[in-house]
Amino acid sequence: MNKSTGIAILLTIVAVVFQTHIVSQVQPVGTINDKDMKVVDFVDLEYPQMARQARIQGVVVVWARLDEKGNVLDTKALSGAEVLAAASLENAKRWRFQPNAARAAVIVYNFRVTDSESKSGCSHFSLEPPNFATITACANKIQ
Repeated sequence: MNKSTGIAILLTIVAVVFQTHIVSQVQPVGTINDKDMKVVDFVDLEYPQMARQARIQGVVVVWARLDEKGNVLDTKALSGAEVLAAASLENAKRWRFQPNAARAAVIVYNFRVTDSESKSGCSHFSLEPPNFATITACANKIQ
């Protein structure tokens, strides 16, 4: 084997290892059990005004990569309307989970626009453990 062939093989190996490491850092891997996702801290999410006015509703599924302390390092929207996904991704970065072996969590955001005001006001955020957040807003009131 000549020197240039050896260098080419070495560079190929380094590239494959590097790519495998990067991909494993940002892509969901396997199933994360509900029992392994315990929210320690979260921040309420206001319904995005543009989405509320356009009556954009739906579910956004967010995958979050965690550090060893349960802090969210980065997020990826697995599904959902773009305007709702953008708000969900920013919100998810502010959550903290109990550390788990997968170093990952999933948050399901459920956005709903209603025609009537409730007793609790026009915008409401609720979290149903382990990871289901509902964001409700009134269609007829500018916030």
